[in-house]
Amino acid sequence: MKTLDQLMASVQASGQQDNPDPGELDLLLYSPCPVKLAVKAQLDEVSREYEEAGDPINIHIPMGCTSVDPYDPLHLETDPDKLPGIIASIGFGDFFRKGFSERFVNTGVFEAVLPEKVHPLHEEAGIVDPEGRYTIYALTPYIFLVDTARLGDTPPPRRWEDLLHPRYRGQINMCGDGDDMADAALMSIYKEFGMEGIEKLAANAHGLMHSSRMGKSGGSAKGGGIYIIPYFFAETSQQPEHMQVIWPEDGTAASPIYFLAKRDARPRLDKLLDFFTRGFGEIESARWFLPLGGPLPDNLPPEARIKWVGWDFIRDNDITAVRDLLNDTFRRLVKETPCAS
Repeated sequence: MKTLDQLMASVQASGQQDNPDPGELDLLLYSPCPVKLAVKAQLDEVSREYEEAGDPINIHIPMGCTSVDPYDPLHLETDPDKLPGIIASIGFGDFFRKGFSERFVNTGVFEAVLPEKVHPLHEEAGIVDPEGRYTIYALTPYIFLVDTARLGDTPPPRRWEDLLHPRYRGQINMCGDGDDMADAALMSIYKEFGMEGIEKLAANAHGLMHSSRMGKSGGSAKGGGIYIIPYFFAETSQQPEHMQVIWPEDGTAASPIYFLAKRDARPRLDKLLDFFTRGFGEIESARWFLPLGGPLPDNLPPEARIKWVGWDFIRDNDITAVRDLLNDTFRRLVKETPCAS
């Protein structure tokens, strides 16, 4: 069996890149693709400030959204000294895995760092980790983009439960191409309606589509009438008049954009942490990802709510294993659905 160092070396060799050991990194950052360049530009400025102060920092931001990543096996690490000072990532992925959490999160290696004020929308949803380990500094909100012309006389969905009704058979375009999957949407339905809910949603699926394609496909004759789509793509793409953005009445299914900061990384890396708690929200396009401290988009519906799966659910389950099971099950069911494409 390969050691972790050998695994990382193998991945690095396949990508033909020369990257520092993770323990030498001050920040390993996985950022949402739509804002990745803007995030990197801001962090380059922070890095220059450290350089000018005579204390250079080491930052790694994988830039390709689907490229080979030499740090993929990092969650298997057993030595906290071999972890970066700050790990920032997206979704319920490897740094939520049970083994990683038991070794490092639950043992107090990391502590949360919050903005001066948490936005009321996030407070109401319970986004802040009550144990003070993870810092969710933003979210990927999933909403409905509806083709009213294609639905015709069929009323558009208003709540997540509506999507399970058989009247939407063959109408749902699900975000789920390649590694891209609306994990928060599946998890919210699973938590409330169990595997039966996943089966009903899959039975209504038209097919799977990458979220960036969804924004460009609104009104297409080849698609179904309902898109489960990240808020960013629904609002930043130009749509025909018959396309309607609907914020679900029971809240947007929200996937975490978070960081884990080692206790011993402070106060040295406080300027980096300030980017996450304040600077991220200063990027105009990042507002579609609902920064924890704001500001939020000006056209956010006044009645908008967040449908967060909840910290009890996260900690009572191996949440990454649940995500993997739901993703795999949903993909399989969609392939088996006669009306899916």
